[in-house]
Amino acid sequence: MKKEVVIPRLGSSDESNEVKVLRWLKRKGEAVQKGDPLLEVETDKVNVEIEAPDTGLLSEVRVQEGEVVAFNSVVAVIDGKD
Repeated sequence: MKKEVVIPRLGSSDESNEVKVLRWLKRKGEAVQKGDPLLEVETDKVNVEIEAPDTGLLSEVRVQEGEVVAFNSVVAVIDGKD
């Protein structure tokens, strides 16, 4: 089963509604475990690691390093073991 990796809302509502993708910690095709750090993003105030929501293969990477994306954007897809 495919599981989308979504950028969660980080911080309070009065802050920016987007983040910058700093770097990918896993590559397309790599096996990931639920909770593994997948990518690092930057908000107005902090850098945060986004974790894998499921175990499987990182089958799609939809944004590149340096891109700015809104909260709730799908940035990757994991093919789970279901």
